[in-house]
Amino acid sequence: MGKKHRNLFDKICDPDALWQAYRRAANGKRNGGGYLLFRQHEAANIAQLAVSLKDGSYRPGEPQTFTAYEPKRRQISALPFRDRVVQHALAAVIEPIFERVFLPQSHACRVDKGTHRGAVAAQAIMRRMLRKGATPWFLKIDFAAYFASIDRSILHREVERKVSCRKTLDLLALFHPPTGTGVPIGNLTSQICANIYGHILDRFLAHTVKQSRFIRYMDDTVIFAYSRQYLELLRFRIKWFCQVEMGMNFSHWMIAPITRGLNFLGYRIWHTHKLLRPASVARAKKKIARYKKHGCREQLTRFLASWRGHAKWANTHNLLQRLEVAVWTIITRTHWKTLETHCQP
Repeated sequence: MGKKHRNLFDKICDPDALWQAYRRAANGKRNGGGYLLFRQHEAANIAQLAVSLKDGSYRPGEPQTFTAYEPKRRQISALPFRDRVVQHALAAVIEPIFERVFLPQSHACRVDKGTHRGAVAAQAIMRRMLRKGATPWFLKIDFAAYFASIDRSILHREVERKVSCRKTLDLLALFHPPTGTGVPIGNLTSQICANIYGHILDRFLAHTVKQSRFIRYMDDTVIFAYSRQYLELLRFRIKWFCQVEMGMNFSHWMIAPITRGLNFLGYRIWHTHKLLRPASVARAKKKIARYKKHGCREQLTRFLASWRGHAKWANTHNLLQRLEVAVWTIITRTHWKTLETHCQP
């Protein structure tokens, strides 16, 4: 179990820590109404947060919920800005504690990890295994409604393996009560909690099954082996473990040779190359067409910069050239609408 961490709460309430959390929460949100209101009296608001945290009177506000439809339908929960500041202060203290115990196979929401490095790591495993001559197979699994299915009593038990500071645990419980199921998508602490929960599966694979050839990105996991029969047996073992120990069920699973190509983290991956998933390309073309229709030049430019960053990790030279020509035609036209503020991303 290792070291338990005590006396963390004063670090969260420290005014300097709250100022740093305020700056992180404001990053990319400087046009939001919540930030602008908070900024009007930022010093007083930071001081008030510090006092309310220390005297135990702090309570989170009511979140706003909305539905996102890409890449799939999800309900997003957005806390008031002051509560996002508190979450950043809390995360700055507890996240490094768990970062030290997370396994390198976990790639979600971690520094120097992410989807791109996860795809590269999966391809590297394929190449290393192929050097031995036999054809590797993969087992790919993901959970049904992962965030909504997290058992919070199990989650808090996992947190308490490393954190024994009662006030810090109580603060986390204000955002994620220790009973019931589910953590809201869209909260910073939800990402950390989901990673802590997924670490249960990582430990099982690495320490009980003695399997090191796997990559996990939140609830998406791919495991490599040389035998289909071995992966069939492992699937049943993982399914039983996840149902009993985590309260989770698979939504999808598949076993296939790597020669078929692995559909993982937005890419189709072979040992020789990576391609973008057709659905990703189709969504990008739809967005470009929508921005063109509404004259959203600024939004189009931002989207393309982001999407190029994703696409460049695959073998997409010809695709990017075709899109560059199409987009340059769009951008140089003169029929842009002047009221770009009405454009919706």
